[in-house]
Amino acid sequence: MLLKSLWRRSRQQSGKSGDKGFRLRDHLTYTGDYHLERLSKLLELRYQRKFPWDSDDSIRDMIHFASRVQDQDIQRELLLFYLNCSPAVQEYLRSGGIVDASHYIHNPNHNGDGSD
Repeated sequence: MLLKSLWRRSRQQSGKSGDKGFRLRDHLTYTGDYHLERLSKLLELRYQRKFPWDSDDSIRDMIHFASRVQDQDIQRELLLFYLNCSPAVQEYLRSGGIVDASHYIHNPNHNGDGSD
């Protein structure tokens, strides 16, 4: 019951405040945080790109960069991060212009075989 009320409250806040007021760090779960950390390490090891965790802007930049990279391991971590986020964060990532527009998160009906 508590989780349901927290989810409703986060949905209401995300709907009222728009992109500017949405604080990504406030909505991350422990598991989402874990996959974000793994994503950060992969990007640093493979592309020498460091993304500090001190602000939402840095996290948004990391997610945007990762969504454009054609690397299977990075895409797997990005998807695991996405799947382990709250519905409010998932909606924010899909509609906030953070994830690249051609990324499969934006196209959930795309089958990967050329047909939609």
